[in-house]
Amino acid sequence: MKSINARQFLRISPAGWLLAALLATLVWRAYSQTSTLADSRGLATPGAVVLAMPKVAADRRQDLPAVFRQRVPTSVADLRAMQQLIETLTPKISPAVVAVEVGYSSASGVVISADGLVLTAGHVCEWPNRDVKFEFPDGKTARGKTLGLNEDADTGLMKITGSGPWPHVALGDLDHAHLGDWVLALGHPDGFDVKRSLVVRLGRVIRAAPGVLQTDCTISPGDSGGPLFDMQGHVIGIHSAISSSVAENFHVPITEFIDTWHELAAVPRPELPVAARPAAYSGASVTFDAAGCRLSAIDKDSPAARAGLKTNDVVVKIEGRNILSAASFERWVAESGPGGTLRLEVLRDGKVLSLKMKLQPQARGN
Repeated sequence: MKSINARQFLRISPAGWLLAALLATLVWRAYSQTSTLADSRGLATPGAVVLAMPKVAADRRQDLPAVFRQRVPTSVADLRAMQQLIETLTPKISPAVVAVEVGYSSASGVVISADGLVLTAGHVCEWPNRDVKFEFPDGKTARGKTLGLNEDADTGLMKITGSGPWPHVALGDLDHAHLGDWVLALGHPDGFDVKRSLVVRLGRVIRAAPGVLQTDCTISPGDSGGPLFDMQGHVIGIHSAISSSVAENFHVPITEFIDTWHELAAVPRPELPVAARPAAYSGASVTFDAAGCRLSAIDKDSPAARAGLKTNDVVVKIEGRNILSAASFERWVAESGPGGTLRLEVLRDGKVLSLKMKLQPQARGN
């Protein structure tokens, strides 16, 4: 699949941006098996129950209006056809998009089964067996737990513990996806708000690579873990890395969830609880850069500052592993925990520097 950069995309699709501006305001009973698995940290989970993965929906993009198979809309009729589909599709998929509260954090997720399986980002879960509060767009709430996660892929799974059936949506198929495909990003930026309710944003796929799905959909803090839909109403990604730039928003492809399902859906036996871990604090704010992960701000007297990191440094490796997105940096911090020391390679003024950063506990409210 051939990639294009953001500037090229802006030049070839002015009508797409017009449409985005016009439409931006539109708004535990499962088949299972028992086995011995490894969780995301490589620890054996004897006798774990593996919840069944919902089936992937068939791709029927040939049934979409012709404008969705064109490079750009070319007429007012095309725009009206897109608006009509979005206005029809949004009420069908939005009931399954939930705001989630885990600890002191607010994020988003999407229900993918009638019995309450919820996809979200791995950094939202942080670790298994945490209490979760779910809030649906109509204001109804439910309780549940975090299940598994894969920190490298940033995939996470939760489960509503109350009885269903719950509103849910189907998993999509990325095998037929193309650069320029129209997509919808849904979520609850800054948490649930009954006055504003769910937020729907229109955009296009501008980059697709193994493990990476990039769009120009505008997403914000609180959207993390929310769904990216194709125009058939199927989930094809989960919001992962958020940036201040419209062209730097990343989503975990649905294929990553499918490939790591055994890690996500392995429910430990009650006698094997997973201990909660305190959050770690680095003091570095990060954003995506083509070379890796750029530091956009450094807090005074923070672990990052004491390590010698500076604003505009680009983190290219942590513990010898390439850092391809801001989310990867944040996952390393979360995984290491307070007191952990990370070996970083950073690019500064054309030179690669090796630095060590010792993390500290995150104060409540940070």
